[in-house]
Amino acid sequence: MEKLKIMVVDDEARMRKLVKDFLVKSNFDVLEAGDGEEAVDKFYENKDIALILLDVMMPKMDGWEVVREIRKYSQVPIIMLTAKGDTIDKVLGLELGADDYIVKPFEAKEMVARVKA
Repeated sequence: MEKLKIMVVDDEARMRKLVKDFLVKSNFDVLEAGDGEEAVDKFYENKDIALILLDVMMPKMDGWEVVREIRKYSQVPIIMLTAKGDTIDKVLGLELGADDYIVKPFEAKEMVARVKA
């Protein structure tokens, strides 16, 4: 069975590595992007991305902009994975088209369970 491909988008390399390590252990292929522009470029280059884990606060293009851009062309599942935990931020992410919202710091098991769902 082919592994599902997940793109992890975060400007912090340590956070990308942490998330990637948990996902690889759960038998997913993982692409990484360090900012919003790179995420959009990789999304268009890789038509087989099954899910995007997306931070909000990033350089060049923030997570809100990434969701808006991707939603113009795709309904790929997007989970916001961010430190922005206020209700207004969660509501904005969901209204823009995110499918779920996880606030940092998070429990790895919960994040993997949400990805699998």
